[in-house]
This record gives sequence, structure tokens and C-alpha cells, in this order.
Amino acid sequence: MASQKKTVSGKILHNSFWYGLETILETIVFLGTSIAIARYLGPRVLGYYSYIALFVNVVTRTSGTGLAGATRKYMSEFLALDQPGTARAVYNLAYRYQFLGAICITALSIGAVVLFGDPAFRLVSCILIVSIIPGVMSWVPAQANQAFEDVTNNTYSAFGYLVSYAVIIALTVYFKWALVGVASAMLVGRSVEVVLRTIPLHAKLRNIPLATLPADVIDRIRRFCIQAIGIQLLMSVVWDRSEIWFLRAFSGLEQIGFYSISFTLSNNLLVIPRTFGNATGISLMVESIRDPGRIDKIVKNACRYLLLVVFPVHLGAAAIARSAIGFAYDARYAPAVPVIMIASILSMPRAFQEISEVLMRSADRQKELLTWLSITGLVNIVLDYVLIRRYGAVGAAWGNGLAQSFGIIVVWQQARRFYNFSFPIQSAIRLFAAGSIMAAVAFFICRSVPGLLGIIAAIAAAIPIYLLLVKLFHGLDFSDRVRLMPIGNRLPGSMRRLYTATVAFVTPGQD
Repeated sequence: MASQKKTVSGKILHNSFWYGLETILETIVFLGTSIAIARYLGPRVLGYYSYIALFVNVVTRTSGTGLAGATRKYMSEFLALDQPGTARAVYNLAYRYQFLGAICITALSIGAVVLFGDPAFRLVSCILIVSIIPGVMSWVPAQANQAFEDVTNNTYSAFGYLVSYAVIIALTVYFKWALVGVASAMLVGRSVEVVLRTIPLHAKLRNIPLATLPADVIDRIRRFCIQAIGIQLLMSVVWDRSEIWFLRAFSGLEQIGFYSISFTLSNNLLVIPRTFGNATGISLMVESIRDPGRIDKIVKNACRYLLLVVFPVHLGAAAIARSAIGFAYDARYAPAVPVIMIASILSMPRAFQEISEVLMRSADRQKELLTWLSITGLVNIVLDYVLIRRYGAVGAAWGNGLAQSFGIIVVWQQARRFYNFSFPIQSAIRLFAAGSIMAAVAFFICRSVPGLLGIIAAIAAAIPIYLLLVKLFHGLDFSDRVRLMPIGNRLPGSMRRLYTATVAFVTPGQD
């Protein structure tokens, strides 16, 4: 059992490392390009682009998630049962259906744009719609890699996507290609990603003998896909983007622009917690079948490390939001400051979303998941209707954050019906206290020292203050030192020594 624990911990740390590399580049690229695009286009044009890109994002995520989620679920199941040939058969079925679906959806969407689209934005719309094909086709290989509990290739392919996307965005701003250039960046980036992700995986699968997929498994996959598509449709249309429809109807394009940058920035804050959350979810999917008794310990440890990152990142971002927006954007985006502060704080529960949803899918309880997400969607729509009509983008941030917090809590409670696990409340209280005090100090520094100098001073002061408070409030224990130390082995010499010293400082020694 000790060997198995070490193996699971090693896989989580390995995947966290590769997710971390991807996260660092993703944060730099998307944050940098979003600022460049926002300054170049302005709030109104940015709002229109966000509006027309909404359809493509919804179609891509909804079309990709159903079969991709089934790929991960059933490949993980058969790999855990030592049936790799059946796992390969699952992948072949999902990939074939995914390709046919992507072609049909893209063709129908282009036809709709040609017949009914705005002529001024027809080319932009068509470019975005064509990007659906590589965007959708990258999902199944990505989830297959997760089923193998190795996301290395996902990270390599994401690097290709991000670098090519960033290059074309830079060329767009320099040569003034406007929306056509922004849309082309998405198409080229997704195309590079799907090629780099698919070829190595197919080479790996060819070495596995192909088994015949039983008819009952095919039926389970179909049912899973229908439920997964319904869930993702709720996530994409209601959870993530319903506010844009209401803002378009009641507030105008500028408010869409303000909400879009707040949504982008709050999502960038989540990439670090999601790195560890996704890596944990990969192992949870397998361990829920292999050894359900270990779920509680895995969840508690994962939540504690998520809390360690979520509180300083999100509370700190809210504290320096005014200075950061003033520095990164121009005066046209000043009304977005309260939107970003609200979104930063209320998006914290989303860091824990992956854990409960993975467990619900592992228990084959997508029907209950779909039911509660539907209820959450109704709550979200009601809040959007009431708040956006009066408060615009600020109301959108409140509505989205409150509804999603409600949904994550109820799904978490549902998952506890099928697995025995709990949330580390004591650690949450201690780490929240440390994060709140740190954020208060950062807020005071930014108010006292304007501009970039204040931002740098706030961050420079916040990091050691938070680490000291974590130590004083006993936010971590000795077992965390044992788990966290191996991460330093992957870092360069000077960084490894700094990391090791930091972990040794914030975690208590052995009694």
C-alpha cells in the first residue's frame, strides 16, 4: 500500500509539474495578448468580438466535452482493470464520432453565417467557425492522455498552440489586421495544437492490441455523452457566458467589454489552482475504481494545497486591481475595476469544481450532476436578469459568482453521497486569515504608492507576509513538507534551494 501511495503522489506531482509549465506560459500569453487586444480594439469592438466568439466557444466546448469526457472516463476504467485493448477501442470509437460531428457542425455553422450573418463580420465569423474543427478534435486525444495519467504530451502541444497564437496576435497588432487577425490566431493555434497532440498519441496506441468493444459499453458511452453534452451546454451557455446575452440586451457593448476582461483575468487567476486540481482529478478518476478508501485523504490534501494558493492569489488580485488596471489598460477601462474585484473574490470556489465533478462522473452519476447544474443555471439566469438590468457588468459579476458558488457547494454535497470524503475546514480558516491579512497590506501599499512601483511593492511585501502568516497560523503540517519537497527536485539549482528553504520554513518539523 505504501508503494501505491507513493505512486499516486508521484503521478499527481508529475502531472502538476507539466500542468504548471503549461499554466505559466498560458497565463503569460493569454494575459499579455488579452491586454494587447483590448488596448488595440477598445471596449466597444472588443465587446462585439466577445459576442460573436461566444457561439464558437460554446460549440467547441460542448461538442468536444461529451465524447472527450467519455474517453477519459472509460479509458481510465479499462486501464485500471488492466484491459488496455478495450481502452484503445474506446478511443477509436470516440475519435471517429468526434471527427464526423466536428465536420457536420462546422458545415452547418458556416451555412448559417453565409445566409444570416452580418456581412461586415462574415469573414471573421467564418474563420472562427473553421477553428471549431481543430478545437474539437484536440479534446479526445487530450483526455486519452489523462486516462494514461500522463499529460506531458498535452503540455507540449499546448506550448505549440500558445506560441503560434501569440505570434499571430503580435503581427495583428503591428500590421493592423483587426478582427481577422485575432480570429486567424485562434485557427492557426488550434491547428498546431491538434497536430502535436494527436500524432504521438496515435503512435502510442498502435503498440496496444485492439480489442472488441462490448455492446453494453457502447450503450454506456452513448448515455454518458448525452449527459456530458447537456452538462457542458449548461456550463458554456449558462455558467460561463449567460451574462453576455443579458449585457447585450440591457447594457451595450462596452459593458460586455468590461465583463469580458474581468472574466478573462479571473480565469487566469484560476489556472494555478486548476493545475493541481486537474492533476488530482486525473488520479481520482482511477483511484475511485482501484481503491475508493483512499479518496478522503487525496481530497483533503488536494483541497489544502488549493487553499494555500487560492486565497493569496484571488484576494491579492482584488487588492491590487485598481492599480493593475490603471497600469495595464488605459482610462477607458476604469469602470472594469469593481467588476474585476468582485469576480476575483467570487471565483475562488471554482478552484474546487473539478474534484466533485470528477467523483460524480466516476460514480456514473451524471444524471444527478446534470440536475443540479440545471438548477444552478436557473439561479444564474434569475440573478443575471435582476442584477444586470440595474448594475450592468458589476451585476453580471455578482450574478455569475454567487450562482456558481451555490452550484459548486451543492455538487460537492452530492458527491459525498457516493464517496466518503470531507473538506479541511480548519485549514481553510487558518489560510483564509493569512490571505486576508496579506491582501489588506497589499491594498494599503497600492493606495499609498501609485502606479507600477506600488504594484511591485505590494507583491514584494505580500509574499513574505503570507508565508510568515501561514507558518504562524499552522496552515500546513509536517506531512505537507514530505509531499511538497519532491517538487523542488525538478527545479534548477538556485530555485531548488529557495523552494526547499521556503517549504521548510512554512511547514513544521517532525515532532
